Amino acid sequence: MKSTNIMTMLCACFLAVCSSPSQSAPTNVTQVSARASMCEKADKIVFSCPLDNGKKVVSMCAAGDVGQGQGHFYYAYGRPSAPELVFPGKDQPADGAFTRTHLGFAGNTGGYAYAFLKDGYKYIVYSVSGESNLRDGGVIVQRPGETTAAKKSPCQAAKIIESQDDNVIDATLKWKSDSDIQSHGLPSLH
Repeated sequence: MKSTNIMTMLCACFLAVCSSPSQSAPTNVTQVSARASMCEKADKIVFSCPLDNGKKVVSMCAAGDVGQGQGHFYYAYGRPSAPELVFPGKDQPADGAFTRTHLGFAGNTGGYAYAFLKDGYKYIVYSVSGESNLRDGGVIVQRPGETTAAKKSPCQAAKIIESQDDNVIDATLKWKSDSDIQSHGLPSLH
């Protein structure tokens, strides 16, 4: 009976630590349950996948209680132990940093695209799914004023992680839509 009480207390402590919201910008990036993610342990994965090259990961993450407006979203790209880009940075405001655009295609195929601007480039994290087990996602980098992509890095399709948390999804649905993506769809490579 004594070991049952100790186990119950350990589980309760573990759950309390894991569920406490993080208010700081990402500092140490980790992998989540053997699937690649650039999100911190305490943060929620909005979207994440290892890219086709197998060396880098792209993630959209939610820190804190974003459903109640008491957190923030961030993008992270690189290797799980060495992020190359985290946006917005610690000194940048997160409000209004991202857009979310619905993607609709023929044949019950659709998805969404998260986008943001940094240093004159547009970064687009996208997810598309549909009939016949279609599953596509990745990150596109686009130069300003151009209609084509400068770089497109697709996900390893079988390893895409997407949030099923209604509070996280509802918070992203409040973001503005990107008018270029809405009008022209996802940019393709030259």
